[in-house]
Amino acid sequence: MVYGELGDAALKWATQFEFGLTAESVPSQVVITPLKVEEFFKDFQTIIADKGLLSESVTNGFLVRKKDKQALFCEGGIGASAFADASYILCHLKNVEEIIFVGTGAGLGKYVESGDVHLPLECIRLDKVLEILLPPEAPAKADIDLAEKLKGFVEKEVHTLDVSVHSGLHATVPFFLSETEELLKDLQRQGALSVDMELSVLYALANHYNKKAAGIVRIGDLPLKGLPAWKSRTYKRELKDKVHKRVLNAIISHVFK
Repeated sequence: MVYGELGDAALKWATQFEFGLTAESVPSQVVITPLKVEEFFKDFQTIIADKGLLSESVTNGFLVRKKDKQALFCEGGIGASAFADASYILCHLKNVEEIIFVGTGAGLGKYVESGDVHLPLECIRLDKVLEILLPPEAPAKADIDLAEKLKGFVEKEVHTLDVSVHSGLHATVPFFLSETEELLKDLQRQGALSVDMELSVLYALANHYNKKAAGIVRIGDLPLKGLPAWKSRTYKRELKDKVHKRVLNAIISHVFK
């Protein structure tokens, strides 16, 4: 058994190990975040219940359902390498049609502020971890139709908050400490509005395996404006928590519309 080929036996084992589900039972729509779902979305269970949805715990996440419609909300792992495993498995599952990424990133654009939301249409690939599978020039783009639908729901949810919703270029680096000032300024010159450590991995794999994918990135630190990561955790905390909840509401509206 060659695990990297993800033949039937390997895919069955990998899906059970990563998500606690059989390959056949993973639903068509998946929402994935680098962190644990309940850690990323504060009051996740309460919001789900208030929406009239049911949830069932599985490995690294929850199956959320309403009547005969269900979606998987799951953890993908922090960093490009860890996130690649979960993304690679999902992109091999025949049932999976649509993957929505939700994460946080640093703001790079001149008009991007902490608490804003970015729905990237394309990624600059500096992730490195996929070079065995895909050439460096392999595209990492969102499904435009899915991204536009999600943007509409997000804008509707956050319009009463003091945040902006952006759509543009994003960059993914392999690890946190690779974000030097020189690199970030170069990415800014290229037009990148934000940077993280996961999204381009999903986009590149989804493009290659013909899956629909789109990302929602909530902006945290602003390294080129002097707001570092260790301060951004408390800066505008209440606003950021509200944004996360509104983003979850937007995703639920899309999935269970």
